[in-house]
Amino acid sequence: MKKYALISVSDKTGIENLAVELEKLGYTILSTSHTAEYLKKYCQQVVLVSDLTKFPEILEGRVKTLHPIIYAGILADRQNPSHEKTLSELNIDHIDVVAVNLYPFAAVRKKENASEQEIIENIDIGGPALIRAAAKNYRNVTVLVDPMDYNHTLELLKENSILPKNYSAYLAKKAFSKTRDYDSEIAAYFTEMETVAKDAIPFQLSISASLNQNLRYGENPHQNAGYYTNTSAAWEVLHGKELSFNNIMDIDSALRAIRLFSEPTAIIVKHCNPCGIGSGEKLAEAYTKAFATDTEAPFGGIVIVNRSLDLETATLINNIFTEIIIAPDYEPGVLEFLKKKKNRRLIRYDLSLLAKPINPIEIKTLTFGYLAQNWDLVNESIENWKIVTEKQPTSEEFQALIYAWKAVSILKSNAIAIAKKDRTLGLGCGQTSRIDAVQLAIWKAKKFNHILEGSVCASDGFFPFRDCIDVLVKNGISAIIQPGGSKNDEESIAACNELGITMLFTGFRHFRH
Repeated sequence: MKKYALISVSDKTGIENLAVELEKLGYTILSTSHTAEYLKKYCQQVVLVSDLTKFPEILEGRVKTLHPIIYAGILADRQNPSHEKTLSELNIDHIDVVAVNLYPFAAVRKKENASEQEIIENIDIGGPALIRAAAKNYRNVTVLVDPMDYNHTLELLKENSILPKNYSAYLAKKAFSKTRDYDSEIAAYFTEMETVAKDAIPFQLSISASLNQNLRYGENPHQNAGYYTNTSAAWEVLHGKELSFNNIMDIDSALRAIRLFSEPTAIIVKHCNPCGIGSGEKLAEAYTKAFATDTEAPFGGIVIVNRSLDLETATLINNIFTEIIIAPDYEPGVLEFLKKKKNRRLIRYDLSLLAKPINPIEIKTLTFGYLAQNWDLVNESIENWKIVTEKQPTSEEFQALIYAWKAVSILKSNAIAIAKKDRTLGLGCGQTSRIDAVQLAIWKAKKFNHILEGSVCASDGFFPFRDCIDVLVKNGISAIIQPGGSKNDEESIAACNELGITMLFTGFRHFRH
């Protein structure tokens, strides 16, 4: 009885070496049309699947390997006498190696101007079936879906024609993961085609992501951790030691924050919260304003900017220990200057990818399940904001209110942001009461000698009582922006009218628990 190695691949990386070495080990190479033509240049003999089955490839290649001779050769349990007897009676040989990777559905789906027909034609049918059959019979069949496994598998097969059980199980796990991820990508495509209500939540969550990086530990040293992703990264590390779990969390928070600002802006992040935001005509000016918000917190923090980082700004950032610097690009000489500190991470990101998250929904993991929601993109129209007080905002106050509203939306709740039109002055976040958030923001602003007279305040949630307004006005705040929606709104409005300041309701809140 012959032993076959069935090879049918779209990605031909390393496949010629695999085929040649398998042939040396006594396997007959069995293949489909395109792969066979490629392997004939390297192998002494390549048998076409259609020659073995005596059935041609039909329907323009849609049906190639779907035949009992193929699946019996893969699925037969070599330790089951009945199975072996059936193969002998039907003159069916074993297929002991299956090396298959799939039509590039994801790549074609994402290709610009790809037609629906082209996308559909790249839904592989035979490939997943072969992979699943081989993986089911992993104790008898070597299933290969990743070129990275070819060489080690060959080394083991040279030692013994039967792979160690734990390694066979590893290959089977990769195989089933491959078909799972492939089907998820196809399901996502058809989900996009559905006619459903705007921003509808899916009836079933399908989470599929591959391990991108093993991390040293999680939030704390006693926790194991890894970074998983299901898409090409929007950012890349250009320099520095390996990123930690907390680093990646901070990077994600920084990217979510910077996308809200169009003018040259710098944001300093600590523990997933901004500790300073500044904008200006130049990045150096923007960073100086951001740093001035709180001159203590930035130590060991993250700086993100939304313009190519220039040497002047880099020199300012370099004055204190900054763990991570994130920029869409770096001007000539800047990387070389910043790389002098070996432990610093330097990251480049694609600003164009930040407008909308690549993942369709935001998911939070619970002890017993998941929560899913549409992303809060903070993109409501300011035309719908309502001035609810007698006093109208000045033009400068209105610009400051817009800035403060962006700032508060990226803080953890309960959150308060005190700001001017191009910088934050005091940030109060993560508090259990809104008055505590107000008092913290004021305390922080005063600690770093900011003049609050004429500044504005944004609150991520409504004011339940007038106590917050009284404290803000006492400290020089001239205008307030908040969602509105409290049963005590009228009390807050009356307090503002009494004290002679402006209040705007946005109709949107931006809680971040």
